[in-house]
Amino acid sequence: GEGVIEKCAAFAASSDGDVRKALEILRIAGELAERKNKSKITMDDINEAKDTSESDRTEQYITTQSRHSKITLLAIMEIEKENTKASTRVPYYTGDIFERYEKLCQKCKVLPLTQRRVSDLIAELDQAGSIINAKLISKGRYGRTKQIRLTISPSTLPKIEKILMEGIGI
Repeated sequence: GEGVIEKCAAFAASSDGDVRKALEILRIAGELAERKNKSKITMDDINEAKDTSESDRTEQYITTQSRHSKITLLAIMEIEKENTKASTRVPYYTGDIFERYEKLCQKCKVLPLTQRRVSDLIAELDQAGSIINAKLISKGRYGRTKQIRLTISPSTLPKIEKILMEGIGI
């Protein structure tokens, strides 16, 4: 369809300029269009393919992470889930994540890491992209902390949570 190639290229350019991503999105969109018995790839197919591609990459990344990284991400997801249910969204920080992380470690009988190391794991998850956003906040004389926000697509959360639970052994 009209503008499909350009849109694929724009997606790839906006992420990191890797043409392989554009080709992957185009390939997935072609498969989606074919399943729907379409003769052309439409913009809707491209959008759906982009979402599919991103969730596949996120799942693959999470699957390959260490057990402690998975526990850390599960702690973030649990706090985010509670936060979503609340009437007002409250920001949460590294200390909140660490407390939940320690409880999850007890639950699955794993010796917890230090808060500093968990903070490093949070930074790694932030750098991975499309999983969490960790913004460094200064608390003046009380030091610095990271304000964390989950950025995984809500539609993939149940699948990610299942992968984490299996990977942790809960």
